[in-house]
Amino acid sequence: MGNVIHRLALMVTLTACAPRVVTVDPYADAGTPDARVSPVDVAVSADVPVVPIDVPAPVDTGARLDVPVVSEDVPASPVDVPSSPLGCTRSGSADLLFVVDNSNSMASNQANLARSFSVLIEQLASPPVDPATGHPMYPPIRSLQIGVISTDLGTPGSTVPSCANSDIGDDGRLNPIRNGESLRRHQPWTSAPAGVRPARCTNDPNQYPSFLSFTAASTTPAEFRDDVVCNAYLSTGGCGLEQQLESAYRALLVRDPRARPGNTDPNAGFVRDDAVLGIVMLTDEEDGSVRDCRYAEPGVPCTDAIEVYDSTSERWASRDLNLRFYLYTPGSGQDPTWNVDRYINPARPSRGFTSLKPGAPQLVVFGAIAGVPMSLPPRSGGGVDWDTLLGRSPTGMDGYTGMSAEGPVSMRQRNMDPSCPSRVVPACRREGSSYDPARPACDTMVQYFALPSRRVAQVVRRFDETYRNGVIGSICRNDYSEFMRAFARQVTSRFCP
Repeated sequence: MGNVIHRLALMVTLTACAPRVVTVDPYADAGTPDARVSPVDVAVSADVPVVPIDVPAPVDTGARLDVPVVSEDVPASPVDVPSSPLGCTRSGSADLLFVVDNSNSMASNQANLARSFSVLIEQLASPPVDPATGHPMYPPIRSLQIGVISTDLGTPGSTVPSCANSDIGDDGRLNPIRNGESLRRHQPWTSAPAGVRPARCTNDPNQYPSFLSFTAASTTPAEFRDDVVCNAYLSTGGCGLEQQLESAYRALLVRDPRARPGNTDPNAGFVRDDAVLGIVMLTDEEDGSVRDCRYAEPGVPCTDAIEVYDSTSERWASRDLNLRFYLYTPGSGQDPTWNVDRYINPARPSRGFTSLKPGAPQLVVFGAIAGVPMSLPPRSGGGVDWDTLLGRSPTGMDGYTGMSAEGPVSMRQRNMDPSCPSRVVPACRREGSSYDPARPACDTMVQYFALPSRRVAQVVRRFDETYRNGVIGSICRNDYSEFMRAFARQVTSRFCP
């Protein structure tokens, strides 16, 4: 464990660092739900008309295991930008990927997510009725697939506590309870609180396939909801240095999740050509998707950054492993992460997540329940004022700061908390919790908090501004139902009337 395994001759060669044992703050979570319900925090773009389009057949990229699946690309030009961000599919189908942070702070957040799945499924299967017309507000779903992955991709080259498989973690494999190299060493039933997992859940990791399928004509929504919770409640014990965006990239682009004859990838069959693809991230920290050149895009230069996991290295912004992902200047030599263009580049829809829908990038919907304030700065006309939230400067030093009912909050990059030297100012604090400025709490055992998820929010922003397909909500809420309703509306808005 800790030594890098060379995978395929086609990949960039990577020399592993020697294994090192370092310490990481376990960042334990003691957030407790509160009965209070505050105004809706979910922000999405204003409703726009949906114009039917025919979904083109997918381009066969000849995917190989562990080599990113990307279409041949050309320098950005106006020709490469879709003429309209509007489109829909006539299939009435959706494939939803849930990226679940399973680090030690996430117990109550996963429980909140579990409670909200019934809202999502109800919204998709039985749309609300327009009181003016008596008809459903949008078409019901015909076919739904739900897959789950963890945020654990290990810490290649170094051994870090809580990262049970240092080389690849759960490797973006769907249903990590069954297929994850890391999660199999801390299965959810060993730590899940009583009553969180439905009675249908067993302690058999092979109970469920890689993803779950719902058909409107034959599946019982209540049972399907319980099956989804059995898969999605990963509990805690996962790597505390999360790679949220890269986990989704590994699942959808390094692996081949497409439904096509002869595909033997572990994630095969999940992404259907004619279905809306939805991605939802649940996390309370910043994205730490580290450049690991084994997974570089063909033809794209890559400089390895896995030395960031080496606690003895002097190259990074802090001696603290966690703070190395908060105190760097984006784009600088101390930035260990992949450029966000890897995940969505509006000028090149054939790159990143939108490449999974060749010619129809509008069919990818991206949402996050993440470390953002519960009250998001509004944009005139509706939606999020992204410039205020994330700042106009590339450094992020002019991001949002403010005071919530629960205490100070911030989305600024590198904004250390003067009261708590081991962290930056939180993006939010648990809804309804108390803050004492005379005795500020630095421990989640006293007051739960989430740290800024700036990179995840940047991806939501790009989907929002380019395709009107971005949905974001605060993980500090006690109830994620409004997020689920908003996300369901965005998915079904891509169904042709």
